[in-house]
Amino acid sequence: MRRLTTACALALAAALLPSLALAQVENTPIPAPHKPNFSSMAFQLGTWTCRTKSARRPMAYVTTVTTTVDPSGYWLNQVSSTAKASWIPIVTRQWDKITYDADAHRWVDVSYGDGGGYGLSFSKGWNNSTISWHDVSFEPGPDISSQTDLVVMKMGNGRTASHSSFTETKTGRRVMVTAICTKG
Repeated sequence: MRRLTTACALALAAALLPSLALAQVENTPIPAPHKPNFSSMAFQLGTWTCRTKSARRPMAYVTTVTTTVDPSGYWLNQVSSTAKASWIPIVTRQWDKITYDADAHRWVDVSYGDGGGYGLSFSKGWNNSTISWHDVSFEPGPDISSQTDLVVMKMGNGRTASHSSFTETKTGRRVMVTAICTKG
């Protein structure tokens, strides 16, 4: 019996040996993806002050946004800090990482913030001086049943205006949100 097992093992090895001999190990390096061309987004670099007005709030709230290029060269990093207001009891922060997905031909914004906030938005990019961001992570809930895309308009290198809206679940009321951001 032992001779039969040994003979079978030798026969199997002889059958596999030519396949193993023909197998090649590739030693070429995996190509690195091209770094995004941030030229259309470069005007955003630096520190901005944004005043955002929601139709359901008495006044605009203020957010400071600082944008830098990640050391890897693959991401724009945005750090936002929203100041206290009568309805905002603490300073809140949000982090956005923006890159370009060359395979899907779209800009990607991955965000997260204090209190567990998160988001994933896509954009086809700038159309003249306007860019539209679609939040694919939005889910209707007890407070908000729907929302529109965020549309940002470049008003020169030191100023942007944006608008979006959402619908309140209980009332069905559509609430407009506008922001004016200035650099410096």
